[in-house]
Amino acid sequence: MFRNRIAQVVAPAFVSVVALAAVSAVLLASTPAMAQSADAVKADFARAVYLNNATQVHNEQPQALLRAVVVLRVRLGADDQWQAEVFRDNPDQPEMTRVALESVSRLPSPVGLSAQARRQLREQGVIEAWLFQNDGRFALKTLAKPQRGA
Repeated sequence: MFRNRIAQVVAPAFVSVVALAAVSAVLLASTPAMAQSADAVKADFARAVYLNNATQVHNEQPQALLRAVVVLRVRLGADDQWQAEVFRDNPDQPEMTRVALESVSRLPSPVGLSAQARRQLREQGVIEAWLFQNDGRFALKTLAKPQRGA
């Protein structure tokens, strides 16, 4: 009887995780193929970060006084791996810089990129800002809602 109760609790959660992973894989595989303009490439990159770091991302208005802002330039290397360079960090919050860099390192190699988008990502890359809340979750400036007033 106890095992049945555990199965009733665990099974729906497992199905939800598997479904979320499947949807994420489909979106990640299909989204970059649409990217042509610099803004579209940047938005596709931001969506990929959100999909691969779902537990660390928030979809709320960023608070008025952010815990930290980290700005990275992210390029696609010759081996199709993402490479991040810190443009701006908060010396008092080095763990937030680490979280931003790790969120990029988790990204899989992009698929379905146009030649133009691939060239843009290799040459210029994208510059993106990670906006951290007090609880450590982040939003990327490209997809973030307007920041709350003070």
